[in-house]
Amino acid sequence: MSASASASSLPSSSSPSIILTNPTPLERTRTWLYNQTEWGNSLTVADYLEREEYLLSIPLARNGGITNWILTDDAATPQNGERPVLAACETLRKRALVRNQDGSVHDVWAYGVASVFTLKEFRGRGYAGKMMELLRGYMAAQQRETGEPAFSVLFSDIGRLFYAKHGWLPLENTQIEFRVRSDAELDTSSVTLIHEEHLAELAERDELLVRKEMAKPNAVDASKTRVAVIPDLDALQWHFYREAFICNAAFGRKPTVHGALYTSPSTGSRVWGLFERNHYGGPEQPEKNLISFLRFVVEDESISDDELSTAVVGIFRAAEKEAKDWSCSKVEIWNPLERVRKAAEAATEFETTFVVRQDKNLASLNWFGEGATEDVDWVVNERFEWC
Repeated sequence: MSASASASSLPSSSSPSIILTNPTPLERTRTWLYNQTEWGNSLTVADYLEREEYLLSIPLARNGGITNWILTDDAATPQNGERPVLAACETLRKRALVRNQDGSVHDVWAYGVASVFTLKEFRGRGYAGKMMELLRGYMAAQQRETGEPAFSVLFSDIGRLFYAKHGWLPLENTQIEFRVRSDAELDTSSVTLIHEEHLAELAERDELLVRKEMAKPNAVDASKTRVAVIPDLDALQWHFYREAFICNAAFGRKPTVHGALYTSPSTGSRVWGLFERNHYGGPEQPEKNLISFLRFVVEDESISDDELSTAVVGIFRAAEKEAKDWSCSKVEIWNPLERVRKAAEAATEFETTFVVRQDKNLASLNWFGEGATEDVDWVVNERFEWC
């Protein structure tokens, strides 16, 4: 069934022949061709297809780490060996933790849902909703049988309602942001720039910190179940490999700076932020490009306010300096710690704005265990989980 098929020839989304399944390589490429028109941004069609193929080969995606899905009509006659693609998405398998109500912490798997798409000609017929219904049913059945996934996350760009109907509820969606100053003299001497060779050690340390946090009960309600996706090296590198491909295609070079780190001269404790460049406009439209912090870590909670302020200013300056070098007009950090937010707001040079996201990038969670998703405490809900 081609994109030009008449509406009368399309099956109902309630038809028993509508199934969720895995695409063939040809069908998968066709889904990429469909969504390239909306998500290609600064990439050519050829570059976009190459990027999608490349992302299947990086560590997070290997060995079943990524699964492609299509909604199709099992009763339709394949054309040139391909079935109709009524809707499509993909799931990414990520290491995660769950703290149960009895206080025990378990290593689990979580599935990130990404690239949910329906071709324009097929919209308005309930296909995407049917796909999400079947996908949730598949995950819930898998969880009952094998314990995997314990939960699922996705990031909605179409508001709060659609995915919530299928169990993915938006939980905590705030950010601080600031515009990049074209005339700022940026002194970054207080921080060390983070390069590729630093990532493994920082990710390992961060995982220990997350596990330490997960061992604690929720500060307000000790009975809450707590969940966290682990910010391990594979999860971080998924962003950096993707970023490198896009930057190389658009600018002919790859980033080498992945963040900035402050080390206390008095205690040796560290504060660091990891960030990526998101080029939605390419070199020609810098107003659409931004630097997004993937993760912001305060290693020692007892750090003084003065030192934390010094750390935040230095790290933000490093991000702004990279933003200027890579034609980005804005810097953002999702769901910042309260102390980090206060330090950022006190640093008046940045003129930060606090935003509650209502429509875009809504971090949403679907919990498959006992209890309601609304009652789950999502720990370290930050940009590194986006997919």
